[in-house]
Amino acid sequence: MTVLSFCHSSGFGSSLSGFIIYFITVYVHKLEPAQFKVVGPDHPVTAIVGEEIVLPCHLSPRMSAEKMEMTWFRSQISPFVHHYSDGKDQYGLQMPEFQGRTELLKDGLLNGSVALRILSIRPSDEGQYHCLVLDGIFYEEALLDLKVAGLGSVPLISVERHQDGGIWVVCQSADWYPEAEVLWRDLSGRHLPSFSETTSQGENSLFETETALIVTELSNQKLSCCIRNTVLNQEKESAVYIAGQSPSKPHTELIQFRVMGPGHPVTAVVGETIVLPCHLSPRMSAENMEVRWFRSDFLSFVHLYQHGKDQYRNQMPDYRGRTELLKAGITDGNVSLQILNIRHSDEGQYNCFVQDGSFYEEALLELKIAALGSNPLISVESHQDGGIRVVCQSAGWYPEPKVLWRDPSGQELPSLSEAKSLGDSGLFETENSIIIKERSNQNLSCWVRNTFLNQEKESTVYIAGQLPAKPARLNHLNQKQNKT
Repeated sequence: MTVLSFCHSSGFGSSLSGFIIYFITVYVHKLEPAQFKVVGPDHPVTAIVGEEIVLPCHLSPRMSAEKMEMTWFRSQISPFVHHYSDGKDQYGLQMPEFQGRTELLKDGLLNGSVALRILSIRPSDEGQYHCLVLDGIFYEEALLDLKVAGLGSVPLISVERHQDGGIWVVCQSADWYPEAEVLWRDLSGRHLPSFSETTSQGENSLFETETALIVTELSNQKLSCCIRNTVLNQEKESAVYIAGQSPSKPHTELIQFRVMGPGHPVTAVVGETIVLPCHLSPRMSAENMEVRWFRSDFLSFVHLYQHGKDQYRNQMPDYRGRTELLKAGITDGNVSLQILNIRHSDEGQYNCFVQDGSFYEEALLELKIAALGSNPLISVESHQDGGIRVVCQSAGWYPEPKVLWRDPSGQELPSLSEAKSLGDSGLFETENSIIIKERSNQNLSCWVRNTFLNQEKESTVYIAGQLPAKPARLNHLNQKQNKT
């Protein structure tokens, strides 16, 4: 037998005096199957400063957690980040920095989800979080890592003075987290060495940066200052034009613009809505410009904005009634496109093209499509090879999902056969079978996982030790049914 000691907080009243700390000693047989596992993401979760984030956590196999006790904490269980017990939230010993900023998402409790929402993210929220769930005397926990990032202000470029036979140009920006990467580039995109660079951390824990460059060439010089958040893989950029002759007061003129898309693929879920981000740099109004979103054919477009309004003639038939240019940000250079009711055929490359008079620029971005299919259907089919043939079926996945059988300890079991097909909807259907030969009681779980979304669906079946004379078909979603 293994002895586990656990410090658990309950008995919350209206004041801290109602908070009771007690110990539970749990005796667990090593061979006794666990009631549930607590599962968190297997990769860090990234949150944006000032926005909200949901820390995912759920029970496996899926079961109701309404009457269980949940504690989210950091290095110690008390004080906590968030606590739920007796069917409601408890705030008695909550960490002061999280007060008024946390919420347990109770809509998912019946399905075993114990995810936590944190509002108004701060740099100090970065680090490890424990998701602990207690049911009676049984408990499990998961550990997850939260990364915090801040996308700062658009760089401000200023031409300050003559120095060392050239012109001293400075680039400044604030509110980045973590410390940003700063690059000067010439017109061809080649990196230019900076003369000096200073970074400081303000009272809000966000970083400010200032970098300087000396322009010594007498020919006309176009420069851009690019500041990049390496966690988000996003950047902000401004540009300046330096006249060729070095006058007593250097002349500067902003170049027209560049079109910026995300530096990584955008992922959308089938049936939902996605926004394809795109903006002008430096920020300026695009109200009177032409904005054209297209794929491989410039004339047959996904969406066209021209002469101050949307134009639908020659729009690709597949996108009719499904696109909208988000005009709320157009005066700030935001030309993002919203696509409704995502289909698997929407996957691929998109061009964001902006034209002002005879000047135009474009950005290329990639859209990845994913679909989370149906809950696995487990059925006991027939006797085969001295055992029972059990089949797991699921449909509506994109791209092709990964299917696993697991025993109660979480160990993977080899499958007998696997078949996957692409349905008329363009989504994948899967069928996977396994043979159970053991005559002892057997719990089995079938997991179907979307590796793009890093999400899965699971069903569990219980097969009694004696092989049934006539195996019956079972339909389970995280339920157990005895067969004798």
